[in-house]
Amino acid sequence: MQPEFNLAAELAKSPHLLEMPGSLLIKGGPEDYIGAALCLRGTLYFKEAHTPLVREALSQCFDEFRHCAEPHLTWLWREEPPEGKPLTAYGDARPLREMLAGMDEDYPLSFYYGSGKQSIDASGWRFDISGQSAWESRIGRDLSVLEFSVPLLYQEQNPLKFLHLLLDFARRLAAMQGYAGHACNLSPTRRSNNEPTEAFMAARMPGLDAGTAGLLANRPEFKPTGIKTVSWLTVLDQARLDRVGGIEALRAQLPPSHFAFYDYGAGVVIQAGAYPSGGDGDDPKPAAYVLLNHVLKSIRYTTVGSLHGGSHDGELRLVGWSADQWLQRLDVDAAELPAWRTKLLDNEPKLDATNTLPERL
Repeated sequence: MQPEFNLAAELAKSPHLLEMPGSLLIKGGPEDYIGAALCLRGTLYFKEAHTPLVREALSQCFDEFRHCAEPHLTWLWREEPPEGKPLTAYGDARPLREMLAGMDEDYPLSFYYGSGKQSIDASGWRFDISGQSAWESRIGRDLSVLEFSVPLLYQEQNPLKFLHLLLDFARRLAAMQGYAGHACNLSPTRRSNNEPTEAFMAARMPGLDAGTAGLLANRPEFKPTGIKTVSWLTVLDQARLDRVGGIEALRAQLPPSHFAFYDYGAGVVIQAGAYPSGGDGDDPKPAAYVLLNHVLKSIRYTTVGSLHGGSHDGELRLVGWSADQWLQRLDVDAAELPAWRTKLLDNEPKLDATNTLPERL
Protein backbone atom coordinates (compact mmCIF):
# COMPACT_ATOMS: atom_id res chain seq x y z
CA MET A 1 0.00 0.00 0.00
CA GLN A 2 1.36 3.39 -1.05
CA PRO A 3 1.87 5.85 1.83
CA GLU A 4 -0.38 8.90 1.72
CA PHE A 5 1.28 11.85 0.00
CA ASN A 6 2.18 14.55 2.53
CA LEU A 7 2.47 17.87 0.71
CA ALA A 8 3.67 19.79 3.77
CA ALA A 9 6.50 17.33 4.34
CA GLU A 10 7.58 17.50 0.69
CA LEU A 11 7.49 21.31 0.65
CA ALA A 12 9.49 21.44 3.88
CA LYS A 13 12.17 19.23 2.30
CA SER A 14 12.35 21.20 -0.96
CA PRO A 15 10.89 24.72 -0.57
CA HIS A 16 12.89 26.05 -3.50
CA LEU A 17 10.90 23.89 -5.92
CA LEU A 18 8.27 26.67 -5.87
CA GLU A 19 10.77 29.33 -6.96
CA MET A 20 11.72 30.07 -10.57
CA PRO A 21 14.88 31.79 -11.80
CA GLY A 22 14.67 35.42 -12.83
CA SER A 23 14.05 36.34 -16.49
CA LEU A 24 13.67 32.62 -17.18
CA LEU A 25 11.78 32.93 -20.48
CA ILE A 26 13.36 36.20 -21.64
CA LYS A 27 16.08 36.36 -24.27
CA GLY A 28 19.40 36.32 -22.43
CA GLY A 29 17.94 34.67 -19.31
CA PRO A 30 17.90 33.08 -16.85
CA GLU A 31 19.51 35.43 -14.33
CA ASP A 32 20.67 34.94 -10.77
CA TYR A 33 17.64 36.05 -8.78
CA ILE A 34 14.20 34.60 -8.01
CA GLY A 35 11.84 35.86 -10.69
CA ALA A 36 8.63 34.11 -9.61
CA ALA A 37 7.45 32.25 -6.52
CA LEU A 38 4.31 30.13 -6.25
CA CYS A 39 2.24 31.13 -3.22
CA LEU A 40 -1.26 31.65 -1.85
CA ARG A 41 -2.26 35.26 -2.51
CA GLY A 42 -5.22 37.42 -1.65
CA THR A 43 -6.26 40.58 -3.52
CA LEU A 44 -8.73 43.14 -2.17
CA TYR A 45 -10.02 46.23 -3.99
CA PHE A 46 -11.20 49.07 -1.76
CA LYS A 47 -11.71 52.86 -1.69
CA GLU A 48 -10.78 55.88 0.46
CA ALA A 49 -7.07 55.01 0.84
CA HIS A 50 -6.32 58.71 1.37
CA THR A 51 -8.43 58.96 4.54
CA PRO A 52 -7.11 58.53 8.10
CA LEU A 53 -9.78 55.90 8.80
CA VAL A 54 -8.71 53.60 5.95
CA ARG A 55 -5.00 54.23 6.54
CA GLU A 56 -5.50 53.08 10.12
CA ALA A 57 -7.37 50.01 8.80
CA LEU A 58 -4.39 49.23 6.55
CA SER A 59 -2.08 49.55 9.56
CA GLN A 60 -4.28 47.11 11.48
CA CYS A 61 -4.18 44.67 8.56
CA PHE A 62 -0.39 44.81 8.54
CA ASP A 63 -0.30 44.33 12.31
CA GLU A 64 -2.21 41.06 11.83
CA PHE A 65 -0.08 39.98 8.88
CA ARG A 66 3.25 40.59 10.58
CA HIS A 67 2.28 38.34 13.51
CA CYS A 68 2.72 35.51 10.97
CA ALA A 69 5.28 37.00 8.62
CA GLU A 70 7.63 39.22 10.61
CA PRO A 71 10.35 36.61 11.21
CA HIS A 72 10.59 36.25 7.42
CA LEU A 73 10.26 39.85 6.15
CA THR A 74 13.49 41.31 4.80
CA TRP A 75 12.76 44.35 2.60
CA LEU A 76 10.43 47.30 2.09
CA TRP A 77 10.15 48.83 -1.37
CA ARG A 78 8.39 52.18 -1.91
CA GLU A 79 7.78 53.88 -5.24
CA GLU A 80 8.87 57.54 -5.13
CA PRO A 81 8.52 57.91 -1.35
CA PRO A 82 8.02 61.48 -0.07
CA GLU A 83 11.07 60.99 2.14
CA GLY A 84 13.83 58.41 2.41
CA LYS A 85 15.04 55.90 -0.16
CA PRO A 86 12.86 53.52 -2.23
CA LEU A 87 14.52 50.46 -0.63
CA THR A 88 14.89 49.85 3.10
CA ALA A 89 15.88 46.75 5.00
CA TYR A 90 12.83 45.64 6.97
CA GLY A 91 14.60 45.95 10.30
CA ASP A 92 15.48 49.58 9.55
CA ALA A 93 12.04 50.64 8.31
CA ARG A 94 9.80 52.91 10.37
CA PRO A 95 6.46 51.38 11.47
CA LEU A 96 3.87 51.43 8.69
CA ARG A 97 1.36 53.29 10.89
CA GLU A 98 3.90 56.04 11.49
CA MET A 99 4.73 56.39 7.78
CA LEU A 100 1.05 56.50 6.79
CA ALA A 101 0.22 59.07 9.43
CA GLY A 102 2.94 61.38 8.13
CA MET A 103 1.79 61.29 4.48
CA ASP A 104 -0.33 64.00 2.89
CA GLU A 105 -3.72 62.81 1.56
CA ASP A 106 -2.70 63.85 -1.96
CA TYR A 107 0.28 61.48 -1.98
CA PRO A 108 -0.37 57.94 -3.31
CA LEU A 109 0.49 54.93 -1.17
CA SER A 110 3.16 52.49 -2.33
CA PHE A 111 4.44 49.90 0.16
CA TYR A 112 5.78 46.48 -0.83
CA TYR A 113 7.03 44.22 1.96
CA GLY A 114 8.75 41.00 0.89
CA SER A 115 10.89 38.17 2.21
CA GLY A 116 13.45 37.67 -0.53
CA LYS A 117 17.10 37.08 0.28
CA GLN A 118 17.99 39.65 -2.36
CA SER A 119 15.91 42.79 -2.57
CA ILE A 120 14.90 41.99 -6.17
CA ASP A 121 13.78 38.42 -5.37
CA ALA A 122 10.17 37.33 -5.63
CA SER A 123 9.08 35.75 -2.37
CA GLY A 124 6.24 33.82 -0.75
CA TRP A 125 5.63 36.36 2.01
CA ARG A 126 4.29 39.64 0.64
CA PHE A 127 2.22 42.62 1.79
CA ASP A 128 1.63 45.18 -0.96
CA ILE A 129 -0.41 48.39 -0.75
CA SER A 130 -1.19 50.41 -3.87
CA GLY A 131 -3.35 53.30 -2.66
CA GLN A 132 -4.88 56.17 -4.57
CA SER A 133 -4.43 59.77 -3.46
CA ALA A 134 -7.25 62.18 -2.62
CA TRP A 135 -6.94 64.06 -5.91
CA GLU A 136 -7.05 60.83 -7.89
CA SER A 137 -10.15 59.78 -5.94
CA ARG A 138 -11.83 63.08 -6.75
CA ILE A 139 -11.48 62.49 -10.50
CA GLY A 140 -12.84 58.94 -10.32
CA ARG A 141 -9.58 56.99 -10.06
CA ASP A 142 -10.51 55.82 -6.59
CA LEU A 143 -9.87 52.07 -6.51
CA SER A 144 -6.97 50.98 -4.30
CA VAL A 145 -5.51 47.51 -3.80
CA LEU A 146 -4.11 45.39 -0.99
CA GLU A 147 -2.33 42.18 -1.96
CA PHE A 148 -0.88 39.79 0.60
CA SER A 149 0.52 36.30 0.32
CA VAL A 150 1.87 33.38 2.31
CA PRO A 151 4.08 30.48 1.18
CA LEU A 152 2.27 27.26 0.29
CA LEU A 153 4.08 25.45 3.09
CA TYR A 154 2.64 27.90 5.63
CA GLN A 155 -0.85 27.28 4.23
CA GLU A 156 -0.41 23.53 4.56
CA GLN A 157 0.75 23.87 8.15
CA ASN A 158 -1.90 26.49 9.11
CA PRO A 159 -4.92 25.74 6.86
CA LEU A 160 -7.32 28.25 8.47
CA LYS A 161 -5.01 31.22 9.06
CA PHE A 162 -5.08 32.67 5.56
CA LEU A 163 -8.87 32.40 5.41
CA HIS A 164 -9.07 34.25 8.72
CA LEU A 165 -6.74 36.98 7.44
CA LEU A 166 -8.70 37.46 4.21
CA LEU A 167 -11.98 37.84 6.08
CA ASP A 168 -10.46 40.20 8.64
CA PHE A 169 -8.85 42.41 5.98
CA ALA A 170 -12.03 42.49 3.87
CA ARG A 171 -14.02 43.65 6.93
CA ARG A 172 -11.54 46.34 7.90
CA LEU A 173 -11.32 47.76 4.37
CA ALA A 174 -14.99 47.24 3.35
CA ALA A 175 -13.63 45.59 0.19
CA MET A 176 -15.62 45.96 -3.01
CA GLN A 177 -14.35 42.85 -4.74
CA GLY A 178 -11.46 40.45 -4.41
CA TYR A 179 -10.14 36.93 -4.80
CA ALA A 180 -7.59 34.64 -3.22
CA GLY A 181 -5.93 31.45 -4.36
CA HIS A 182 -2.75 30.19 -5.97
CA ALA A 183 -0.60 32.82 -7.66
CA CYS A 184 2.92 33.62 -8.81
CA ASN A 185 4.53 36.51 -7.00
CA LEU A 186 6.94 38.24 -9.38
CA SER A 187 10.11 40.17 -8.66
CA PRO A 188 9.03 43.56 -7.22
CA THR A 189 11.38 45.51 -9.49
CA ARG A 190 11.67 43.24 -12.55
CA ARG A 191 8.04 42.35 -13.08
CA SER A 192 8.12 42.76 -16.87
CA ASN A 193 10.97 40.28 -17.33
CA ASN A 194 9.06 37.65 -15.38
CA GLU A 195 5.56 38.08 -16.80
CA PRO A 196 6.31 35.37 -19.42
CA THR A 197 6.92 32.91 -16.57
CA GLU A 198 3.53 33.84 -15.08
CA ALA A 199 1.87 33.46 -18.48
CA PHE A 200 3.46 30.02 -18.95
CA MET A 201 2.28 28.87 -15.51
CA ALA A 202 -1.20 30.32 -15.94
CA ALA A 203 -1.68 28.37 -19.18
CA ARG A 204 -1.08 25.13 -17.27
CA MET A 205 -2.82 26.01 -14.00
CA PRO A 206 -6.27 27.57 -14.55
CA GLY A 207 -6.62 28.12 -10.80
CA LEU A 208 -3.67 30.53 -10.87
CA ASP A 209 -4.19 34.32 -10.74
CA ALA A 210 -2.49 36.51 -13.32
CA GLY A 211 -1.79 40.21 -13.75
CA THR A 212 -0.76 43.01 -11.40
CA ALA A 213 -3.79 44.28 -9.51
CA GLY A 214 -2.45 47.75 -8.79
CA LEU A 215 -1.96 48.41 -12.52
CA LEU A 216 -5.43 47.10 -13.44
CA ALA A 217 -7.62 48.68 -10.79
CA ASN A 218 -8.47 52.02 -12.40
CA ARG A 219 -8.77 51.02 -16.02
CA PRO A 220 -12.10 51.79 -17.71
CA GLU A 221 -12.70 48.03 -18.11
CA PHE A 222 -12.95 47.70 -14.29
CA LYS A 223 -16.63 48.59 -14.27
CA PRO A 224 -18.19 49.59 -10.92
CA THR A 225 -20.06 46.36 -10.16
CA GLY A 226 -18.11 43.70 -12.06
CA ILE A 227 -15.42 41.22 -11.01
CA LYS A 228 -12.13 40.18 -12.55
CA THR A 229 -12.26 36.47 -11.71
CA VAL A 230 -13.24 33.79 -9.21
CA SER A 231 -10.85 31.75 -7.10
CA TRP A 232 -10.75 29.65 -3.94
CA LEU A 233 -12.03 32.70 -2.07
CA THR A 234 -14.13 35.28 -3.94
CA VAL A 235 -15.20 38.60 -2.41
CA LEU A 236 -18.47 40.28 -3.47
CA ASP A 237 -19.79 43.48 -1.96
CA GLN A 238 -23.55 43.98 -1.66
CA ALA A 239 -23.88 45.70 -5.05
CA ARG A 240 -22.24 42.78 -6.82
CA LEU A 241 -24.16 40.25 -4.75
CA ASP A 242 -27.43 41.94 -5.70
CA ARG A 243 -26.52 41.72 -9.40
CA VAL A 244 -26.41 37.91 -9.19
CA GLY A 245 -29.68 37.61 -7.26
CA GLY A 246 -28.44 37.64 -3.67
CA ILE A 247 -27.00 35.02 -1.39
CA GLU A 248 -30.01 32.69 -1.49
CA ALA A 249 -29.85 32.51 -5.30
CA LEU A 250 -26.19 31.51 -5.05
CA ARG A 251 -26.87 28.96 -2.31
CA ALA A 252 -29.46 27.30 -4.54
CA GLN A 253 -26.83 26.71 -7.24
CA LEU A 254 -23.76 25.85 -5.16
CA PRO A 255 -23.80 22.65 -3.05
CA PRO A 256 -23.16 23.43 0.66
CA SER A 257 -20.93 20.37 0.96
CA HIS A 258 -18.31 22.24 -1.08
CA PHE A 259 -19.17 25.96 -0.83
CA ALA A 260 -19.20 28.19 2.25
CA PHE A 261 -20.36 31.79 2.65
CA TYR A 262 -18.97 34.31 5.15
CA ASP A 263 -20.37 37.72 6.00
CA TYR A 264 -17.69 40.41 6.06
CA GLY A 265 -20.01 43.36 6.69
CA ALA A 266 -20.00 44.95 3.23
CA GLY A 267 -20.85 41.68 1.46
CA VAL A 268 -19.85 38.02 1.38
CA VAL A 269 -16.77 35.91 0.86
CA ILE A 270 -17.42 32.65 -0.98
CA GLN A 271 -15.15 29.67 -0.33
CA ALA A 272 -15.05 27.31 -3.33
CA GLY A 273 -13.78 23.94 -2.15
CA ALA A 274 -11.99 22.70 0.93
CA TYR A 275 -8.57 23.80 -0.30
CA PRO A 276 -7.13 26.17 -2.92
CA SER A 277 -6.40 24.49 -6.24
CA GLY A 278 -4.21 25.37 -9.16
CA GLY A 279 -5.69 22.52 -11.20
CA ASP A 280 -4.51 19.04 -12.15
CA GLY A 281 -5.61 15.92 -13.99
CA ASP A 282 -6.79 15.51 -17.60
CA ASP A 283 -8.78 18.76 -17.43
CA PRO A 284 -6.98 21.00 -14.96
CA LYS A 285 -9.88 23.37 -14.31
CA PRO A 286 -10.83 23.03 -10.61
CA ALA A 287 -14.44 21.83 -10.50
CA ALA A 288 -15.49 24.17 -7.68
CA TYR A 289 -14.09 27.15 -9.57
CA VAL A 290 -15.92 26.10 -12.75
CA LEU A 291 -19.28 26.01 -10.96
CA LEU A 292 -18.74 29.32 -9.18
CA ASN A 293 -17.49 30.95 -12.37
CA HIS A 294 -20.70 29.90 -14.11
CA VAL A 295 -23.02 31.48 -11.55
CA LEU A 296 -20.98 34.71 -11.45
CA LYS A 297 -20.24 34.91 -15.18
CA SER A 298 -22.83 37.65 -15.74
CA ILE A 299 -20.80 40.12 -13.64
CA ARG A 300 -17.33 39.09 -14.80
CA TYR A 301 -15.45 41.57 -16.96
CA THR A 302 -15.36 40.64 -20.64
CA THR A 303 -11.97 42.33 -21.01
CA VAL A 304 -9.33 44.01 -18.88
CA GLY A 305 -7.31 45.24 -21.86
CA SER A 306 -4.10 43.37 -21.09
CA LEU A 307 -2.77 41.58 -18.02
CA HIS A 308 0.87 42.01 -19.04
CA GLY A 309 3.04 44.52 -20.84
CA GLY A 310 4.18 44.21 -24.43
CA SER A 311 6.52 41.50 -25.69
CA HIS A 312 10.25 42.21 -25.98
CA ASP A 313 11.20 39.41 -28.39
CA GLY A 314 7.95 37.54 -29.08
CA GLU A 315 7.81 35.76 -25.70
CA LEU A 316 4.49 34.61 -24.26
CA ARG A 317 2.44 37.30 -22.48
CA LEU A 318 -1.23 37.77 -21.60
CA VAL A 319 -2.09 40.76 -23.77
CA GLY A 320 -5.19 41.62 -25.80
CA TRP A 321 -6.95 38.48 -27.02
CA SER A 322 -4.89 36.14 -24.83
CA ALA A 323 -5.78 38.20 -21.74
CA ASP A 324 -9.48 37.95 -22.63
CA GLN A 325 -9.06 34.19 -23.07
CA TRP A 326 -7.58 34.02 -19.58
CA LEU A 327 -10.72 35.66 -18.18
CA GLN A 328 -12.74 32.90 -19.89
CA ARG A 329 -10.47 30.03 -18.85
CA LEU A 330 -13.07 28.46 -16.51
CA ASP A 331 -16.01 28.73 -18.92
CA VAL A 332 -17.75 25.52 -19.98
CA ASP A 333 -20.93 24.84 -21.94
CA ALA A 334 -24.07 24.71 -19.81
CA ALA A 335 -24.64 21.12 -20.96
CA GLU A 336 -21.34 20.13 -19.29
CA LEU A 337 -22.24 21.52 -15.85
CA PRO A 338 -23.85 18.32 -14.50
CA ALA A 339 -20.61 16.45 -15.21
CA TRP A 340 -18.58 19.10 -13.39
CA ARG A 341 -20.98 18.98 -10.45
CA THR A 342 -20.61 15.19 -10.30
CA LYS A 343 -16.83 15.53 -10.48
CA LEU A 344 -16.92 17.92 -7.53
CA LEU A 345 -19.29 15.87 -5.38
CA ASP A 346 -17.67 12.49 -6.07
CA ASN A 347 -13.99 13.37 -6.17
CA GLU A 348 -13.26 16.51 -4.16
CA PRO A 349 -12.89 16.81 -0.35
CA LYS A 350 -15.93 18.16 1.48
CA LEU A 351 -16.01 21.14 3.78
CA ASP A 352 -15.72 20.41 7.49
CA ALA A 353 -14.44 22.00 10.70
CA THR A 354 -10.80 21.54 9.62
CA ASN A 355 -11.11 23.68 6.50
CA THR A 356 -13.87 26.22 7.30
CA LEU A 357 -14.32 28.85 9.97
CA PRO A 358 -17.13 28.59 12.58
CA GLU A 359 -18.73 31.85 11.39
CA ARG A 360 -19.72 30.45 7.98
CA LEU A 361 -23.32 31.38 7.18
